Amino acid sequence: MGDADARFLRGLFDEEGSLHAAGRTALYRLYGLEGLLYVGISTCPLTRVRTHLREQRWRSQVIGIRIDYPDDAEAAEREAVWSERPRYNVVFNGRRPPPPPDRAARLRAELAAERRRLAELEAAVPESAAHLRLITRGIRAKRARIARLAEAAEDASHRRTDRGGPATS
Repeated sequence: MGDADARFLRGLFDEEGSLHAAGRTALYRLYGLEGLLYVGISTCPLTRVRTHLREQRWRSQVIGIRIDYPDDAEAAEREAVWSERPRYNVVFNGRRPPPPPDRAARLRAELAAERRRLAELEAAVPESAAHLRLITRGIRAKRARIARLAEAAEDASHRRTDRGGPATS
């Protein structure tokens, strides 16, 4: 790598070794094998992520990181936490909505959530061969779970229509 390349790469980071954000607030997501673990905002996202990796009890579950720079990071964080339901967020997470009324509807809702988590895993960029193996294992596990849920949802829907009413759990 030449001097110009090295200067360019060093220019991307500040003195603390964090990604230079030019004063913008970043929205970061931390992923594990089972999907989204945490969503947060910071003007120094890599420094903040390092803090999570040092201090949080769930630090060993983190296998991927995604950093975005939305126009309104606070609103984006609220929306991401509310809609994506990261496992370890407390702020903005509120109470989960009540489960759908019947088994088939509950299974369809769970199936949709698992498909979103699979899409997140498939979009993850591996940082090493070991990370790639973890992502691949997570994708295989999600695909197997989705297949089981799809089959269970289909069975529950058939039982419901065969009986002429809602299926019981």
